[in-house]
Amino acid sequence: MLSAVYVLLPRKRFVFSLIGSALFEQLYGLAAEEVHRRLSYDLDRCWEENDLEIARLRQGVQVAASGLIVEVLALVGLVADTIT
Repeated sequence: MLSAVYVLLPRKRFVFSLIGSALFEQLYGLAAEEVHRRLSYDLDRCWEENDLEIARLRQGVQVAASGLIVEVLALVGLVADTIT
């Protein structure tokens, strides 16, 4: 149950967008190829940061799902015992 709560807690560490005004100031006046290169590196950095956090959340989901399977099997065992 704690792993399910861990997965559902709000996160502020995710990066969903880049700051447009900062990008404009940094990239103004550069050649198109240089703009594409820098944007590619910025997006890769954001993806890698998010990927680390998502990997942690994925582990939490797997633990929570495993716990749910154990609970369902235990409930089926209890109900099956009362039917017969």
